Amino acid sequence: MKNWRLWIGLAGLTLLLLSGCARTAQVAEPTAQSTPEVPPTAIPTPTPKVDYCLECHTDKDRLIDTAKPEEEVVSESEGAG
Repeated sequence: MKNWRLWIGLAGLTLLLLSGCARTAQVAEPTAQSTPEVPPTAIPTPTPKVDYCLECHTDKDRLIDTAKPEEEVVSESEGAG
């Protein structure tokens, strides 16, 4: 009886494996649709940036006028304690 079940199982497995080799149904290929030509868009040119950094940092009088006054730092390790 075991031998009979083995042959049925092998036959079923063989049919399952061979079903993967079967021909598939013909599927109609999609037709190519023509897309309208889109004219190329104009690429905007960047506007030049005005750089005032060099102008400001090379003017010694302006640097002195706009400089933050230095604060006197008191050390915490000094004094009575």
